[in-house]
Amino acid sequence: MTTSNTPVLWVSGAPGTGKTTAGWGLYRRIADRGGSVAYVDIDQLGLIGPPPGGGGASHRIKADNLLRMVATLRRRGVQQVLVSGVVDPQQGIEPYLMHKTEAAHIDLTHVRLTCEREELRRRFLGRGSSPEMLTELFDLVDELDRSDTGSVVDTTGQNPADTVDTFMAWTTVRTAPVLPLPAAPSDGSFRSALVAVVTGATAVGKSTISWKVLRDLWRRNVVTAYVDLGQLGFVHPGPDPALQAAALRSLWDGYRRTGARALLVVAREPASVVDAVPDDPVTVVHLDADAATLAARVRRRADGESALLAGDELRGASPAVQRRVATRAAAEATRLRCVGTDGIILDTSGQNADETAAAVLDALRSAPGTLLTST
Repeated sequence: MTTSNTPVLWVSGAPGTGKTTAGWGLYRRIADRGGSVAYVDIDQLGLIGPPPGGGGASHRIKADNLLRMVATLRRRGVQQVLVSGVVDPQQGIEPYLMHKTEAAHIDLTHVRLTCEREELRRRFLGRGSSPEMLTELFDLVDELDRSDTGSVVDTTGQNPADTVDTFMAWTTVRTAPVLPLPAAPSDGSFRSALVAVVTGATAVGKSTISWKVLRDLWRRNVVTAYVDLGQLGFVHPGPDPALQAAALRSLWDGYRRTGARALLVVAREPASVVDAVPDDPVTVVHLDADAATLAARVRRRADGESALLAGDELRGASPAVQRRVATRAAAEATRLRCVGTDGIILDTSGQNADETAAAVLDALRSAPGTLLTST
């Protein structure tokens, strides 16, 4: 493991200022230059409910989980960590890292993006946000300006490449060997919990369905954490399934310490989840669909009907790319049918998201560790 501190660059700002685009673009730029780098969307480290769970509690959970994530990346030898996402508009980041042992091993740089209001308004509405949220947006901008946290970068009139150029001065581009991650010892102090993994071919609807299931669990007051395993794997050199498993293990430990009694994971390879949570029985729900259904879902994702996630290859994709992905997805589905699975198989062909989510919930009622009843 490296003995020097790990540089962490956190890009924050109001919605529409370009923090996710900048963070992801910077990750790609450093990776293309051969640098050892990882990217983290901070929102992915605080998905536990039921709500309301905002305010200081939410920021504290995210900060604690980020420290766990950076510690894992540090053991793996990563030389630069990039983070994008909102911070406490009144206090910023630093108060949530004070007196934390893990924070002593990072060098944090916080950069806050701003933008002139008319351009921010265009960007915000252009990504499909409701005009009714503009007042809330500008109230947040005012609050961030008053707090004056972070080094300010104005992105007005900039394209994403310009913003990435600006950020390169704050980053480290350095190669490093990939270090093996030792297996973490089993904690054993928590009682067995419901752990469900939703898997399936590309575009079958894993994230969309899992999010609906999560919201239903929250409505039932089942304290549930949510992890999209793919969002924990943005690292170069990579991909690295061992890193994803180690990151999931550390996040699950953090979520359980905040009261989580169930874990819902989206993953392409269920084996990584089984390895990460050896103390809990894992229920695998495999979503299947025919080629026509997969092609239709690819088109809807390209049109922006799903949540915007880092690394999404389909958002805004051309018809040619859509066809290639649909063909690949159909081949994946065929392969998965041939190899079989020990889990629950649900054919979602022709179903809408609500129908599939209801079927997943029904299947989880008989899962080990379940907190669901038949009502």
